[in-house]
Amino acid sequence: MIVKKKVIILLGIVAILVIGGMAMFNSFTGKDEPRYKHEQDRMVEYLVKNYKNIEKVEFTSYSKNHSTGTWSSNAIINDKVYVTFNVNNLGASEEIGFGQHVSQSDGNRLIKREISSKKNRKSVEVIYYRKDK
Repeated sequence: MIVKKKVIILLGIVAILVIGGMAMFNSFTGKDEPRYKHEQDRMVEYLVKNYKNIEKVEFTSYSKNHSTGTWSSNAIINDKVYVTFNVNNLGASEEIGFGQHVSQSDGNRLIKREISSKKNRKSVEVIYYRKDK
């Protein structure tokens, strides 16, 4: 009976170590790269749905705050409005946080839609951020 408990505990520890090792390996190998593009697409869809006259979105950074787990991405909209997006869980369909940097944008700001639009984002030019830039 004691041997059985020890074996179960040992297998549990091994399973935890394997899962932890896989998680660490994936975080260092860039497996999140395809998800960056997906998240950037979600951010563009958010802009088109909630703001008027979105013609171009250029993503300039994409990073993770390891202490909070939050992902942040900076972008320039229509070559004149600087913004930051925040996402809590990469790949999840959670709400996107959004802020405009009015002073950095020389007073330019995006105009919010009164009613959400179902406008298609296909007419928007998107320049994706890539780590290897």
